Amino acid sequence: MKKGSVFTYSKRYTIFERSTLALLCQPKLSCFLHFFLFGVAQDSETPELRSCFLCLSYILQAMEHPGTQYAQKGKLPMDPAPRKPRILLAACGCVAAFKFAKICEIFCDWAEVKAVATPASLRFFNTASLPKNVYLYTDEHERLFWRKVGDKMLHIELCRWADLMVIAPLSANTLAKIAGGMCDNLLTCIVRAWDYNKPMLIALDVHTFMWRNPFTEKHLMSVDELGVNFIPGSDTMAEPSEIHSSVIGVLQSRPLPLN
Repeated sequence: MKKGSVFTYSKRYTIFERSTLALLCQPKLSCFLHFFLFGVAQDSETPELRSCFLCLSYILQAMEHPGTQYAQKGKLPMDPAPRKPRILLAACGCVAAFKFAKICEIFCDWAEVKAVATPASLRFFNTASLPKNVYLYTDEHERLFWRKVGDKMLHIELCRWADLMVIAPLSANTLAKIAGGMCDNLLTCIVRAWDYNKPMLIALDVHTFMWRNPFTEKHLMSVDELGVNFIPGSDTMAEPSEIHSSVIGVLQSRPLPLN
């Protein structure tokens, strides 16, 4: 029987009849019904059927995200409270890494936080000092996460999870790797796989002599072309409060995704 025939649609109507009430009573699952109807519409052979199913799918979509005017009049329920921002924090092997626990702490009150540390950074802070609700990932986790073909990769999953990434402190070594597109550890793999439609901020911590080196300017220009936001400090890395303010400013200018 060819696709789109009456026989095929009769089966789909059976599924529709059995699941409509349950799905409509569970807003979290209504998204499935929206896409089901949209798919049926695309397969429809007649304009009338296509229009009918498209209208139903758009009505469901509107029910998932009702307008403010309807919510205020009590016609539809208010949208659920927005979820917390998901912030991925990272530390490199710099002296300023001793402030990493403080950086994690200032975001934990209002955001979901995960952390990444390079092997060199672990010399400068005690992992036990991190807030208890912050999970720290290292290169060892990247190796253990993937066992066989088909397994998920940690750096990809962290990219998908995060709304925003902050590398503070960022070392001259890792800056050079990012500028050159290298990805030889967990952190640089995340940066290489990052979707630059999402914000990334960096706070550099280098010695004055290294700061004056022409390579530093070239590398900063390279990451700037990617859309990375640089958080300036007075002499070394910006203070945790300055990093916090920069992140707040970025999040206020970019709405979070709904999911």
